[in-house]
Parts: sequence; structure tokens; C-alpha cells
Amino acid sequence: MARIFNSIRQRLLKENRLTRYLIYAIGEIVLLVIGIFLALQLNNWNSERKEHSKELGLLAQMRSNLQADLKDCRYNIRTNQRLLRGSEAVLKHLEERTPFHDSLRIHYGNLFGSTKLTANTSAFDNLRSIGFDLILNDSLRRSITSLYSERYTYLDKLEQGYDSHLQMDDMGPHIHAKVVMDTVWKSGYPIDPVLLMDDNAFKGVVRMNVFTRAFMIGVYQGLEQRILDLTEQIDGELARAD
Repeated sequence: MARIFNSIRQRLLKENRLTRYLIYAIGEIVLLVIGIFLALQLNNWNSERKEHSKELGLLAQMRSNLQADLKDCRYNIRTNQRLLRGSEAVLKHLEERTPFHDSLRIHYGNLFGSTKLTANTSAFDNLRSIGFDLILNDSLRRSITSLYSERYTYLDKLEQGYDSHLQMDDMGPHIHAKVVMDTVWKSGYPIDPVLLMDDNAFKGVVRMNVFTRAFMIGVYQGLEQRILDLTEQIDGELARAD
């Protein structure tokens, strides 16, 4: 093609057709500019395609992480519900001063304990290292950062700070001194059931545990819904790419 253009240029110069030559030269420059523009557009398209592919791959990975988190979250809800039933049953037994019987063993066994969400953050960590601008959908990007940077951080502080403190510093000493744990979360019994009925400090920490277990259930249920909502957003984004 370049040889053809050069041949035409030489012929026009030999024939002394300056006007035609100038028109031809301008046309050649225009074609060159168009060629460069198309090349740049193609390069931009390829870059955007690669970035979009990277975005979809990361979202698929994040969806997998969220499914694992959802399973863990639901396990924590069930566990806290069991612990709540245990504390409620023991408190009712002590306050109503009913005789201790073997059916209460499982509830005494569930007086002590808390849960911890093991968050899967590999996809979010990758996104943070790449840059949040990889996610083009503004609403989806906000939902991702809200869940991982805010909600997970809040939950970790509750688990590691407040709940762990309650179990180790408040519940723990009373349990170790006044309750025999055959198997944690399975069986336990009071050393002196009658004396425990008049132990206001013990009943106070059990009452606080009732509140805490109910509160943690609500927190986990809220997290469960946030995970489901984000998963739905990701599914919509992946579906649009098909």
C-alpha cells in the first residue's frame, strides 16, 4: 500500500500538478490520522476488555467468599440461639427456684461460649490492592466497601472486644467457681444448686448473657441479609456480562 501511495506521489510531482499533489498529501495525512485514531481505539478497547474480564473474575471470587461467609454466619446464628436457650433456661430455673434435674444439664453446658466469624476476604484484599475503581458499578462498589470495611470491622470489634470480654472476664470466673462443665456446650451442673439460687452476682452475669446472646443473634442476622443483598448485586452484574 505504501508503495502505491509513493508511486502516485512521484507521478503527480513529475506532471507538475501541485494542487492535486497537495490534495493528495492532505488526504494521506488524514488517512494516517484516522489510522492512528483507530489503532488507539482498538488498544483502548482491548485494555477495557481486559479490565472488565479482571473485574468479572474478581466478582466471581468474591461471590465464592461470600457463600463461605454466609455459611459461617448462619452457623453462628444457630450457635447463639442455642446458647441463648441455655442461659434463659438456667436463669428461669434459678429465679423460680425449681429443683435441679438432669434435663437442665444441657442448658448449664451452654452457659459459656461465644462465636467468631472467620471472614473470607481474599477477593476484597485483591480489589484493595488493584484499586476500587476496577468495579465500574458505583452502587456495587459502595456495597462492597460497606460490607467489608465497615460491617465486618464492626462485628470483629463486638466479637473480640465486648463478647469475648464478657465470656472471659465476667462469665468465666463464675462458671469455673460454681458450675461443673462435663462437656462445654453439652453438659454441666451447679456445684450447689440451692446456694446458686441466692447468688445475685451469678444470676446477674447470666442475665447479661441472655441480653448479649440475643444482641449477637440480631447482629449476625443483619450481616446475613447484607451478604445476601451483596450476592444478589454481584449475580446481577455477572448476568449482564453473559
